[in-house]
Amino acid sequence: MRRARFVLRGAAAVLLAATAACSFTAGFDGFVGPGAADGGGEAPDGDGAASLVGDDAGGDGDGASDPDTGAELDGADPNVPPVFVDAGTSFCPVPETPSTFCEDFDSADLTVRWLREGVFGKLTSYSSRSAPNVFLVDVPPSTTGGTFVSKITRTFDTTATSVVLGFDIKPERVYLGSSFFILAALEWAQGEDKYSLRLVYSNGSVRLEESNLVPPPNNKDAYHPFFALPEGKWTRLTLDIVASGATPGAQLLLDGIAVGTRETLTPTAGIDPRPTLILGAVFAGNPHTGWTLRYDDVMLTFR
Repeated sequence: MRRARFVLRGAAAVLLAATAACSFTAGFDGFVGPGAADGGGEAPDGDGAASLVGDDAGGDGDGASDPDTGAELDGADPNVPPVFVDAGTSFCPVPETPSTFCEDFDSADLTVRWLREGVFGKLTSYSSRSAPNVFLVDVPPSTTGGTFVSKITRTFDTTATSVVLGFDIKPERVYLGSSFFILAALEWAQGEDKYSLRLVYSNGSVRLEESNLVPPPNNKDAYHPFFALPEGKWTRLTLDIVASGATPGAQLLLDGIAVGTRETLTPTAGIDPRPTLILGAVFAGNPHTGWTLRYDDVMLTFR
């Protein structure tokens, strides 16, 4: 696995303005944001926000794998289907332990273990990290902006506010403007009190954001430093999270190398300790040139 360092970047005021809308009045699992839908369906509610739920078609596939060369000349081919192999023959061990959830996308279609929503996320066996398959989010350009969603969601019955999330990610196309893309989240949102911790792209960089998922003026949101995520190559992104207790915090790592110091978190008190994992959720507030990202070898460890 290649080693590379996150490059911490200072966030200018324009970035703060552009990404402030990343705090939604519902969790990723309910996914609410302003504007009109773009490709993922829409259901306007009374306050002008759009509650976005795409199709739950599942079973859509894509195509063929190559090694981690980072030199992919052509775009992804979303028309080549995935290839499934026996569980335990790829990244994830069999059987799983009670303290670990693992997904390599190689032994079953998405809808077997995930709730799939939206039309831009699917499996492909083209350019995977661990053969044969990868989860591809391939969002086309939009000249109108608005909101859209394409995500997979997994809700757990295991109680854990101390977790380690790791996944391989390969950004191939990233919009450098002010539209933003929420690429992953962990949420504790099954109870009345909620907490969301998400990774958000804006202006070509990524940062960690927090929200209590309450609309203004009672919202409590926090924004952490931006960092650069290398494009055109696979990177192992890890979040070591403690979302309760006397010293809540999160440490970001890239290929096992820590990004700065541990960030202090401000989780909502009294949250239901059963987490929800979301990959590929998308929201864009302005016209954009699209995003293409690949995800593979997801592991969530409960502590």
